[in-house]
Amino acid sequence: MELLETLNRTMKLAMDEGRVGSYEEAQKLFGSFRLRVQVQAGFTSTPAAEAMILTLLNAAPKTFLGGVELVGPLHERCSMAWFAGKTLGEVAEQFGVGIATGDSDKIPIIYIGDGAPHDCSFWLGVRLQSDGFILSPDVAVRGSGESPIQVGVAAAGAALNEAFQYVYRNAPLAGQREISWKLPCNANLAAFGSLWLIGLGHLGQAFLWAAALIGGNHLPRVIRLTDYDTVSSSSLSTCLLVTAKDVGRKKVDVVAEHLEALGVNVQRHYERLNLDSGIVRSAQDLVVVAVDNIALRRSLDRLHAERVLEAGIGDGSDAFTRIQLHAFPGPRKARDIWIDDTQASRAVDLTKPAYQALLAKSGDECGTTLIAGRSVATPFVGAFAGALLSILAVDQNNDIYSWSYDVSSL
Repeated sequence: MELLETLNRTMKLAMDEGRVGSYEEAQKLFGSFRLRVQVQAGFTSTPAAEAMILTLLNAAPKTFLGGVELVGPLHERCSMAWFAGKTLGEVAEQFGVGIATGDSDKIPIIYIGDGAPHDCSFWLGVRLQSDGFILSPDVAVRGSGESPIQVGVAAAGAALNEAFQYVYRNAPLAGQREISWKLPCNANLAAFGSLWLIGLGHLGQAFLWAAALIGGNHLPRVIRLTDYDTVSSSSLSTCLLVTAKDVGRKKVDVVAEHLEALGVNVQRHYERLNLDSGIVRSAQDLVVVAVDNIALRRSLDRLHAERVLEAGIGDGSDAFTRIQLHAFPGPRKARDIWIDDTQASRAVDLTKPAYQALLAKSGDECGTTLIAGRSVATPFVGAFAGALLSILAVDQNNDIYSWSYDVSSL
């Protein structure tokens, strides 16, 4: 079934909740969602602000399908990762973001800079701080260079979630409340020299996105990549490091080329990690596991490494904004954390109107079941989770081993 390969994973939310009667209706609904990113000149003087802008321009068009537009210093040159030397206007064009041509009080605005709200229906400013961020409908403060770059990536994810709750749910508090978030640890501790990343879906790619924007010693000199999957059209709706020209290629190859362009030595592994046959030992300083396979996560006690970080994001319509992270070795075994595989699985429901319509049209019950079983996933929750992983990756002296966040309840 073609929709398996092209499904927009955020639009699936409307199908799962029974809000639309077909996938075409979901496309029409999401095609009405618009967003404006407004940027004050001089943004490159605050690295976290630049990271936030780049993340917004990358992630927003994947969800706000009616169009994302930019207001700001189009000729100011960016300084991070693959965008160093490119003008802000060139980066916007690269991500399919248009240039605003006029005022509109009907388009939600996310503002990065110093200022107060415009007269519009939704205006969200950001205050970047040395230990976190505040999203506010009252004022924006760009901050200084003391704010870690990961804070900017996390702020972009949280701001996009708030804007999405506004356009999709008409949530009464969206854009009307102040959201405050603090770092779980010091984000400027010693970096690591080598990394093994297992899983290159939207979470694994978001982790590398944040690490690449930070650059320097925070981007490991040697990275081992493990993933067996290929890029599909569906990947474009969630992943931050793939484009339409990558469809059909191995995710490992696409991501490796991005990293090699930044001078990283990449080891490519295309197989699925199998811990069922016994202990696997890692030579890397850090292993990051970013997969949605509960059975694998429960088997991580067999992965012997100096340090392992694993993260996962909820997959149902009521859980897609929830993030769990764990560090090993720690006081609890992975098998005790993920004690029951069935409790982590969501029942497939074909009774919703969109799935009934798909089944009637295709006559393919197996394919319809597979689509209904796909998880809801968003690029902005992935960005927030990737920033968290990036922060925890450089914190090697923390006596905390488990973290839990809900991006909608910060």
